[in-house]
Amino acid sequence: MVQTDKVLEFDKVKEKWMELALTEWAKEKIKDTVPIMSENELLARQRETSEARELLEKSGNPPLVSLSGIRECIQKAAKGDCLSISQLEDMEKSLVAVMRLKNYLSRCKQWEISLAYYDEKLDCLDNLKETISMQIRNGRIDDNASKDLKSFRDEIEQNERCMREKVDAVIRANKESLSDHFSTLRNGHICIPVKKEYKYKIEGNVIDKSSTGSTLFIEPSSVGKYYETLRLLRIHEENEEYRILYSLSAMVADYEEILEQNISMIEKLDFIFSKGKLSLAYDGTEPKINTERYIRIEDG
Repeated sequence: MVQTDKVLEFDKVKEKWMELALTEWAKEKIKDTVPIMSENELLARQRETSEARELLEKSGNPPLVSLSGIRECIQKAAKGDCLSISQLEDMEKSLVAVMRLKNYLSRCKQWEISLAYYDEKLDCLDNLKETISMQIRNGRIDDNASKDLKSFRDEIEQNERCMREKVDAVIRANKESLSDHFSTLRNGHICIPVKKEYKYKIEGNVIDKSSTGSTLFIEPSSVGKYYETLRLLRIHEENEEYRILYSLSAMVADYEEILEQNISMIEKLDFIFSKGKLSLAYDGTEPKINTERYIRIEDG
């Protein structure tokens, strides 16, 4: 069949055809396409192409997407693993894509074309989509994803503000003892740069020193007491973040079957519409099929 493809230059047609598809599944299906020997199947496939082309002409390109990596996310969640923030964002985007495609097909029903009724096989899963969008925003877990998370983050912010105020107070009171009038973060501790000869004037712990040894980075005692509190709060924050991610991942797992069906339907529609796009690109005409073993080319 590979040799036949080359003789007929069908391989070149398939190369252009593949460029019009978005999903890897559709591209592979195009690559593996061979001549159809069944009249009924051929007529059905032709009807798909003609309907896809008609919808493209009447309503424009459908909002199809590649869905790269989405199936892997579903399978990961189904195994009980925790999806990352970016994976959950991708999941939400895929559900938005399903919604847009469903709306596109629903609008196309006005033309009474059977392909438009594929919208009934797509499920937007509004509950899952809205839950993810409320809890994951701008690449992070939203403060209001849970009451506990909001509480932990508020306490962290309050303690960090108190630490900065204490550090600023120490800097203002000891300007002559410092090599620079600003604080710095060393090994997770907020420190001030103290000249070596003034080491004992600043009460606190030496966390680090400069390469020359002339400057010591000291965490003032008034600041140090907040360090352990912040460390524990950040552990609580991280645990709560993981709990939220696991909860969302479990929701994805619960909808595994529907999500898989959505992907399969989008892949199928991508393949069908790629045929319609190819027909438009070639300004093609649907041929009439006969079983009498003859070909008549008009205005060829």
